[in-house]
Amino acid sequence: MFCKRCGREISGADGSIFCSDCERIVYGRVGSYEQPESERSVKVNAGIYKLLCICMGLCLVAGSVVWAALFMRDRMDKHENTAVLEASADEEPTLAEPASQTKVSAAKSSTTTTTTTVTTTTTTTTTTDPYKQTITPRFLDSYGTMFSIADELPVRIGPGYDYERMDITIPSGTALSVSAEQVDEKSGETWSYINYNEKYGWVPKTLLSAKNPTVAAVLPDEYYYGSDRYEYTVKRFGGLNLYSGPGEEYDVIFKLEQGDTCQREGYNYFSVKWCYVSVGDQYGWIQTYDGDWFNPTVE
Repeated sequence: MFCKRCGREISGADGSIFCSDCERIVYGRVGSYEQPESERSVKVNAGIYKLLCICMGLCLVAGSVVWAALFMRDRMDKHENTAVLEASADEEPTLAEPASQTKVSAAKSSTTTTTTTVTTTTTTTTTTDPYKQTITPRFLDSYGTMFSIADELPVRIGPGYDYERMDITIPSGTALSVSAEQVDEKSGETWSYINYNEKYGWVPKTLLSAKNPTVAAVLPDEYYYGSDRYEYTVKRFGGLNLYSGPGEEYDVIFKLEQGDTCQREGYNYFSVKWCYVSVGDQYGWIQTYDGDWFNPTVE
């Protein structure tokens, strides 16, 4: 027989034995030891506590994950709102202001209904191309008579190559009355305001001459404009002849000596070694290469 309290084996025939260790009477069965009820309850309670601790740990982990997700979402929303505010600040403010109109109607009962109507007006701004507007000088004066040195000289509505062309062209040698001059800020070139057949417009001053050329020369197929119209210096030993046309079969107007300068004005499509130039008020043709492309006569 075993003591229910301490588990020590004791002897007893009637089932009522006094345990010397516990100093109490022990009731039990002979040949077996039965675990006390208090010890079993302690073990059960420990398991429950362990399960509760595990559940609490899982709850803490889940709460941390949820908190981190909410924190990240708030940060992302805040970043998006900041970007939207910055984009709205960069946009131009709307000129039209919303108008609110409130209508209040009183019913027979004590109930009052309010209706608000918001009207938004959109303003559209159109931009006109400045190079399509006709430019008229503020002050007109007499700048004398000039002669066109370009065949089919185009006339523009403003003082610059970006302005639109008019539906007229001026033949070479035409006398033109100049009433104003203006410098194009983009190209730095001076433009003349002329009158041709009762129509006013602008032409480059570089394509006008104060005197009509003394000798008529063959006109080029195309003319140089702006920075392409620069000076040549004769480098050929013995000088160059100024011809009335792009070829040695034409008449010689006069001779340019080595070191003399001339202004290139135009060219022909099929006379690639010849250039249409001006020397003062005289126009003509010079040969820019001797024989081949490795012997230029001017620079």
